[in-house]
Amino acid sequence: MHPSVRKLIRSVQSHFYFLKEARDTFYYQSRRLRAVPHETEFFALRFIPDRLPGVYVDIGANQGQSIESIKVVKPGADIVSFEANQGLARKLQERYRGRGDIKVNAFGLSDQVDNKTLFVPVYRKFVYDGNASFNRADATALYNSDTLFWFTPTKLELKEVPCSLQRLDDQHLEPLFMKLDVQGFELNVVKGGLETIRRHEPILMIECLHDQPELAALLASLGYEEYMFDDAGFIKATSHGTLNQIVMTPRRAAEVQMSPQRPN
Repeated sequence: MHPSVRKLIRSVQSHFYFLKEARDTFYYQSRRLRAVPHETEFFALRFIPDRLPGVYVDIGANQGQSIESIKVVKPGADIVSFEANQGLARKLQERYRGRGDIKVNAFGLSDQVDNKTLFVPVYRKFVYDGNASFNRADATALYNSDTLFWFTPTKLELKEVPCSLQRLDDQHLEPLFMKLDVQGFELNVVKGGLETIRRHEPILMIECLHDQPELAALLASLGYEEYMFDDAGFIKATSHGTLNQIVMTPRRAAEVQMSPQRPN
């Protein structure tokens, strides 16, 4: 989507905050009906063989976008999701109540058990929960005259949400795939899950990994390499133009479907 179009949509929706609940419901239902993931990188999951054991872990569930996207491509996947914002987590727990294949945990993940304050940006009463952060400055960074038409600084506020954090290593999961989108907190999540990651070598999808050099270096030390994909399978990455980076170890790369079009 062109930045100016995104700016216009964000500006307009800010003036119609009372329609947010209906918009979010329509968004996930329409994605489900159209069988289209919310981000194109999720199409890569079709190249993970169904015979491989393990759960799909969604870290930073938000409105359930990734849960729905995983299910579009992998309808038989068992999903374990984590959301630090308990209000959002409760909505997801209600949505997926009775589903044995989807579990939503109302806490976040970090490198230690902790309680923190989540800062949720609210502009003109429209709650931008997708940009919530444990860092106050990061939570407001996207809201200015460059990203919103008719921006009024006094209309921007931060909602403080208390939340609890646990460690991935304490969850006793056997992940095959993990998606991490926690607004710059990904390094903490990985540090709290090193034992799990070393043991199971899950395929990782991480938002803006190239903006997190310390995390990239840590994953490289664990043997992780970056991959892209085409219509036929995975390919060793040659560029970094996508929003989400997919990384996996050589062992996992030998188990998934590789594209015959280019050498891996």
